[in-house]
Amino acid sequence: MPLHTNKNLNDHSRLVIWEIEESPEWFLSALHLEDDELEKYNGFRTDQRRVHWLAYRYILKNIVGKGTQIRVKYDPNNKPFLDLSEEHISVSHSGKFATVIISKQYQVGIDIEQVHPRLHKVAEKFLSPEEGADGLGELSTEHLCLHWCAKEALYKLYGERKLDFRDHIHILQPPPGHEGIFKGRIRSGETDRLYHLQAEKVEDYFLVFAIDTPEF
Repeated sequence: MPLHTNKNLNDHSRLVIWEIEESPEWFLSALHLEDDELEKYNGFRTDQRRVHWLAYRYILKNIVGKGTQIRVKYDPNNKPFLDLSEEHISVSHSGKFATVIISKQYQVGIDIEQVHPRLHKVAEKFLSPEEGADGLGELSTEHLCLHWCAKEALYKLYGERKLDFRDHIHILQPPPGHEGIFKGRIRSGETDRLYHLQAEKVEDYFLVFAIDTPEF
């Protein structure tokens, strides 16, 4: 069982990371999907997309839910939630990892991404001038990946599609060495809020999560 990480972040939140080695067929045999879930699963075009989708469901059922039948549903903005539960979740997957953060009390957001040079090609679409958009050639791939993951995590926490990564989500004082606690800001319409985030390196991946709480 390739359980990479399973830890309590505080009294109300938990982080699980799964290193995927299994086939889609293995997950299917363990999950017993409902008909509507099977229909969605069969709509994915690649095995990687299928196995990512299955992996975070497996985490929720067998690691978080300890074998109970957990139903993942989506709100009108495509934000996942647990049916018949007050707990808040966020999920992410990239390459060989799938990850889930769950909180009994607060909205959460998470993103994991492999550090890859392709981020340089799209950096101007998600970085503001204050974050380095005016000097893209001087920015490291790690800098770009940290900002991308942090903005994805805040976007997922906020849960509304109208946010623009460049104009509405801002990363403040990224942590030295690209790991640790830092802050982000969402400014859109009447919203102007600061959030705490935490970044971790997982092999050659960055993982960033946000919890809508006054402090970690």
